[in-house]
Amino acid sequence: MGLNLQVLSLLFLFLVGCTLPQRPAGEIAWKKEGESAVTLLQKMIQIDTTSSPGARGGRETVLLLQVKEFLAAQGMESQIFESAPGRGNLIARYRGGGKKKPMMIMAHVDVVNSEPSMWETDPLSGEIRGGFIWGRGAIDDKGMAAVGVQVMALLARKQPPLERDVILMLNGDEESGGVYGAKYMRDHHPQEVDCAFIVNEGGRISLDAKGQISRVFLQCSEKVYNDVRLWVPGRSGHSSVPVLPNAILDIAEVLSRLKGYQAPVGVTPTMANHFTAIASLPENEGFRSLMERVGKGDSSAAERLAVLRPNFNAVLRTTIVPTKIKGGIRVNVLPPSAEVNFNIRLLPGERLLPILSSLAKKGGLGDIPVYTEKEFSALPADSRKDPCFIMETKGVDAPDSPWDHSVVKAVEKLLSVKAPEAVLVPVMLTGATDSRFFREIGIPCYGIHPCPSGLAELRTIHNHNERVRVSSVEWGVRWLYDLVIELTGRT
Repeated sequence: MGLNLQVLSLLFLFLVGCTLPQRPAGEIAWKKEGESAVTLLQKMIQIDTTSSPGARGGRETVLLLQVKEFLAAQGMESQIFESAPGRGNLIARYRGGGKKKPMMIMAHVDVVNSEPSMWETDPLSGEIRGGFIWGRGAIDDKGMAAVGVQVMALLARKQPPLERDVILMLNGDEESGGVYGAKYMRDHHPQEVDCAFIVNEGGRISLDAKGQISRVFLQCSEKVYNDVRLWVPGRSGHSSVPVLPNAILDIAEVLSRLKGYQAPVGVTPTMANHFTAIASLPENEGFRSLMERVGKGDSSAAERLAVLRPNFNAVLRTTIVPTKIKGGIRVNVLPPSAEVNFNIRLLPGERLLPILSSLAKKGGLGDIPVYTEKEFSALPADSRKDPCFIMETKGVDAPDSPWDHSVVKAVEKLLSVKAPEAVLVPVMLTGATDSRFFREIGIPCYGIHPCPSGLAELRTIHNHNERVRVSSVEWGVRWLYDLVIELTGRT
């Protein structure tokens, strides 16, 4: 009787097994791949890669050595290129058939500072709580880096026959200007980053209040970052005997004249497409007519739209903002000089010198010289008698990446299947990414973070309690893998 029961049990299990769906040999276990990316992201967050300017400003190599080891275990070799001790940049390459020029996935692994006392968790913990991975860099940009690494590991294991190579670059120093990261790789190792196009951060896949993908913002352009100081001389001496000119008062007078000053509006190709794409959305019902006209390049409509919201203004004109002021050396000494920093974000194609000329004239200074930091420092002290501009950071003027590109078409195709109700919108970033270094040399770059995010977590970027959804990281692995396959083709 016991034997018969055993036979019947085995027969039952066999029959049940025959009715269960079997995974094809080449099918990917997406849940497992997603979980691996989540674990990888946690480990990345736990390594402090807080960035600051300069050769000694980061610890990216420590993190990248662990990534290198992870990739090696998956059968993929990678290299780390240090621009300075500790400032590493990693390159991994999956070899395709070579019929087409390579594509590149780019992400940075350095992060901005955090204030632990303001966080609900340890910002270096990578803790999972409430369905989110918490920690500095969870979104910006270790989340994209972890997904990119997982996709490369998947390619290494599955070995799909592709028409082009796939390059992954994880770089440092993005948060402090990119000189020791993407720019270093472009200038010193061009053969490693030579590619047809790049997928990077800068755009987003947005979730609505119900957690559904509603908008996909594809970054095609970004404003040109500049920091320029206005320096004004004074007349030093004991503060008990006031004399003029007083450098601090002069700076205050200039700023008072500039209080209402704004650069003229301009409509770039990306923003024309942007406003055309969003004009008919329900949330823009009150702006529809203006947006449609801006989409056709109407400057008067752009003027009217720019005054309605700060975010409209920021994408329709070069912005000039005083962000830092300095003057004097002691409380009882008349200030020998004073200066104010202007953070200037140019529309692509606009030039810095005409903006500075207009700024000086509106400020009542007339025509004044413009120096680099090095030129100003070399001036003899007794020759610094007149106001001047000092260019501290001169930005990279990078052209828009075209909207009629294979990356855009691939994203549209994937969305038609994965999120058919979502609206695809081109955007110009008012901030700066490493894409600018490659757009400058003619390589189209498109920003789209693969992990869908709601408004609550987007507000944590460069803020307290940065976090990303566990489910979004898992979803992002499949999204980015499918995008790579779509863009590389199969031989």
